[in-house]
Amino acid sequence: MATDLVPGQRESSFAMPLEEFVAEVVTLIETQPDAREIQDERVKFLRYGEARGDYDETVAAVNHLDPHGK
Repeated sequence: MATDLVPGQRESSFAMPLEEFVAEVVTLIETQPDAREIQDERVKFLRYGEARGDYDETVAAVNHLDPHGK
């Protein structure tokens, strides 16, 4: 999330703009009121890594993109 909770995250191209996240989640809640889990599109890559069998590679890819890990 592009917020000030982590220094530098607001300006990070890696981070999802907060307004975009909120809009997507509110839409999901409105259109899927019985959903057991709300997932924005960006999280699905990581969320289903284990089911695809590439969790370790997925986490490594996400960590590589994070500017705080460098």
